[in-house]
Order: sequence, then structure tokens, then C-alpha cells
Amino acid sequence: MGVLPIGLSVMVTSFSAVNYIAVPNEVAGHGLYIVTAFPVFLLAAWPITRIWMPFFHAMQLTSVYAWLERRFDLRVRCLGSGLFILWRLCWMATALYAAGRILAAVTELPPSLVILLGGPVATLYTVIGGMRAVMWTDVAQFCVLFGGIACALLLAAGDPADLFATAHRSGSLTPFAPFDPTYLSASPWVRMTLWSGLIGVFVAFLGRYGADQVVMQRYFTARDLRAAQRGLWLNAAVAILALGLLALLGLAVVAHAQRTGAAGPPMRLLAGLIRSFPAGITGLIVAGLLAATMSSVDSGINACTAAYAVDFHTRLRGRRPAPGLERGLTCGLGLLTTGLALALIPLIGPRHTLFVVVNKLINGLGSPLLALFLLGMFSRRINAPGAFIGGLIGLAASIACTITLDGLGLWNYATLNLLITLLPAIACSWIASRCGHRQTPERIACSWIAWRRAQRRQ
Repeated sequence: MGVLPIGLSVMVTSFSAVNYIAVPNEVAGHGLYIVTAFPVFLLAAWPITRIWMPFFHAMQLTSVYAWLERRFDLRVRCLGSGLFILWRLCWMATALYAAGRILAAVTELPPSLVILLGGPVATLYTVIGGMRAVMWTDVAQFCVLFGGIACALLLAAGDPADLFATAHRSGSLTPFAPFDPTYLSASPWVRMTLWSGLIGVFVAFLGRYGADQVVMQRYFTARDLRAAQRGLWLNAAVAILALGLLALLGLAVVAHAQRTGAAGPPMRLLAGLIRSFPAGITGLIVAGLLAATMSSVDSGINACTAAYAVDFHTRLRGRRPAPGLERGLTCGLGLLTTGLALALIPLIGPRHTLFVVVNKLINGLGSPLLALFLLGMFSRRINAPGAFIGGLIGLAASIACTITLDGLGLWNYATLNLLITLLPAIACSWIASRCGHRQTPERIACSWIAWRRAQRRQ
């Protein structure tokens, strides 16, 4: 695959109805704090293109978690692949739930009906077409998605000067105008700060682009390393543009509510704005919402199937599953995702907005998986027992923090979950080495540090 399908597919895969809803709602409800996260795309793209991509692209793995076995052992590989499947299932279910929630507000259809339509259709064309179908439908869905956002903004924004004046009067330009001193606070308990945005979002993006099979699978489809690197830079540029337009749409929601006298939660105001557009534009936006969601679901189903087929079935049974079994597994994962999305309808109440759910659950669950990659790539002392036990402790502690710990800054959950995985892994590796566990030179040679030294000697 070339630069265009790789870049747009990575962007649309990570983009869903969650972003379509969460960003405008966050801006309408709390101001422009969220824009702190936008430049972090560029910060995360540098280590991914300079370190991750050259290291992993040469391996040409079907599942990136096969590297965990080379570096540690089979247990760590299965743990990493299992963490990914759990993480991606939660993400796909949340994306489907988000689509059902906003489209229910716009169309007055029950959210369960939207979920029951979107999930099976995405599953169907993934079963038929495989990875190539997933990536090219992502490109088509990007056009629908971006067109919907652009049309919505052109119709809703009106005069830019009036838009920003209305946003300033309503306080939607904070923390910049007026300036909020807490934005520069070092306290981890402040909801959003500059520092938590730079650090926490950087950790979350490293997990997304450096440990997620869905994204890394696209690196392996590139015709060469340079195409993969350019594709990721294209993804970063387009993602910043799309999220910036969604932030402006959040300001347009505030301006529309001021003009019409509408009141209520941001979700209701956003739905009212979409319903106020001409019929064709409203349909385009609805199609964009479904396109964004289905692109996340199809990519996730395909990647989870590949992870199971390679990391569990092929590795443990010694043969690749039959095509019929793989298609059946794809169908099963699609139905499971649809069922989980339906289960979220009564579980996520008005107190838990989608932005909160994404930062506490989705971004937080990626941190234990990222920790395994960081330990394996950049440390020669971390051994298999330490990585396995540390990964299990990190997963359990991350779930516990997500459920029980309230009041922490939203961007700090990813950082906290990374630390509570790294520290037990380091401690357990030290104990295992004291008890006589020794790593073989072949496993140490699979670290990025050893690989880089070998490259320099050549």
C-alpha cells in the first residue's frame, strides 16, 4: 500500500463517532482545554517514525506481538495479544455506543437500532474483503467524514468574528481568553492542564501508534519504510486538521444555542444544531458519523482476528486456522462488539461523558501494553518473568484505578497506568534475576538498543 491509504486509514481507524461527539461537546461544555492535545500528534510521530517504524518494519510481522515472544517468551506474547484484544474490544464497543447515542438524539431512533445496523454491516464487508477492503473503505469513509465536518462547520459558523465573540462572552475560549491560572498547575488532580496534556496524551498516543496491532498492521502493509513514515506524518497532519474543525464546531454549537435560546447538555445542543441543517447536509453528517464508527469497527475486528489467528491458534496449535474458521471468528468478534455496545447503553449515564470514558478506560487500558513494548525495547535487564508478572499487575491495577479512582486529571490516567505497570515489572525482573533467571543473548539481541548498536556497526 502507498502513502495515501496508509495515512488516511490510520487516521480514520483512530477516529470514530467518539471524536465526532466528544470534541464538540467538550469544547461547548468546558472550553478549549482539549486543544492542548492536538500538537502532541506531531510530538508522538517523531519517535514512532524514527524508532518504532525502522525497528518493526524490517520484521514484517503479521502480529506485532510475535516480537514479544522473541524478546521475552510465549507467555508474554499471549499476554500482550490478549491485552490488545481486550483493549480494542472496549474501544470498538464505545465507538458503536457513541454512534448510537448521537444518532438517537438526531433522528429519534433508539440507539440500539443504530448499533444493530452499524456493527453487522461493518462485520460483513470485513469478512468478505479482508485487510485491503478495510483500508480502502477507510479512505472512502474519510471523504464522507471530512465532508460532513466541513459542511457542518460552514453552515453553523457564520461570521468568524461573531463566532469568536459569542464564544468569548460564554466563556468557551478558556483557558486562553480569559486565561485560567489552573491551566499551568502542576497538581495531578486538576481536570486538564498543559502539563497533563503534554505528558498524558503523549503516553496515550505512544500506546496507540506504538503498541496497537490495528495501527502497526498498517505499517507492515507499506511498500517500503519511507511510505510508512510518510503515511504517519500524513495521518498526524490530517488528524490535527479534523480535530481543529471539530473544536470550531463546538464553538458553533455554543453560538447556535445563544442565537436560538436553546438550553441543555452539550449533547442535546449538538443534536439540535445538526437537525437545523438542510436535509441533505444532515444526512451527510449522519453518514459521516456512521462512516467514522464503522472504520474503527472494521479495522478492530480485522486486527483482533489476525492477533488471535497468529498469536494463539497458529502458535499454540502449530497450524494456521482454516479460512472458514477465520471468517467465523471475524463474525463472532463483530457480534461480540455489537453486544458490548448494547450493554453500554444502561451503564454509561449522564455523569460519565464520552470524553471521560475515553480518557479513563480506553486510553488507560493501552498503557500496560505500551509498558511491555517500552521495557522490551529500551531495557536489557527486563526479563520474561518480570514482564509477565508486571503486565498482569499493571492490567489489574489499571482496571481498579479506572473504576475506583475519581477526581484525577483526565489525561493523567494513561500516565498513572503506565507507571503502575513499569514499576512492578522492573521490581519483579530484579527479583527473578536474583533468583537465578538469566536471559539468553538471542533475547537481548531483540531489543531496540541491541538492534541499534548492530546497525551502527554495519
